[in-house]
Amino acid sequence: MSTYGYHQLEKDFVYPVVPVEIKADFLSEAYFSELSDQYNQIRLEHRKWYIFDTSKAIASHAILTHMMHYLMENQELLNGHKQFDLFFETFDQHVKQLPYITEEIHYFRNELNRYGEAPEQLEEMIELVARGKWQLFSAGYHRYEVSEYDAAYNVKFISSNGRFEVVYHAETGQMINDPVNMGTYNYAPGSIHPWKYYQHHKYDKVPWKRWGNTDQISYKEITKRQSRHGSTEQKRSTEELHNLIKNKMSDS
Repeated sequence: MSTYGYHQLEKDFVYPVVPVEIKADFLSEAYFSELSDQYNQIRLEHRKWYIFDTSKAIASHAILTHMMHYLMENQELLNGHKQFDLFFETFDQHVKQLPYITEEIHYFRNELNRYGEAPEQLEEMIELVARGKWQLFSAGYHRYEVSEYDAAYNVKFISSNGRFEVVYHAETGQMINDPVNMGTYNYAPGSIHPWKYYQHHKYDKVPWKRWGNTDQISYKEITKRQSRHGSTEQKRSTEELHNLIKNKMSDS
């Protein structure tokens, strides 16, 4: 598919409503096998050889719609389930088959991020970082001013697989969940690898700039606020946190 044709598809294509029929129990091995079969069947039914082929996008969107519905109907079942990783791998794989993600799929990342099992307290997170389960990451986009706290002290962590994010306030040690500075789920974790970098931009950054973190406040409204990133307080608290983590890792 040419670059021009791809961007035209992204601009003009509307996902049709396609039913997905799964008989197996949610998250069972048979469930994922049936998902794969349904994907292939939908692709076959919608494949067109004489124009740009939209069958992958149609099939993946149908699978994602089904998975979102079933997860919301069985929210507790995923916690600690042996197919936990496979669910997210499958979901992310289908997201990256889409020419663009919808507003519904974009906001669904907030439901998925709840499964990151990040602790409520920063102190506990530091222990997980020392054990290699999470890592400290740049919080440059999570330090916009709010009235409730000084955002200069916000710090961000991502899970070892790059999917889950969480933001804490370094002074209070509390998790930050407001729609301005909250952490969000990554459908395509960032990387210096050009293709992965492009996917992260397309499926995570572009939707954020279009719809914000939640429907409570837009990206434009967020970025109109003054950023506390780069302030003296931010630099000092980040350095202190780096040293604390370094010491914890040495102790471990």
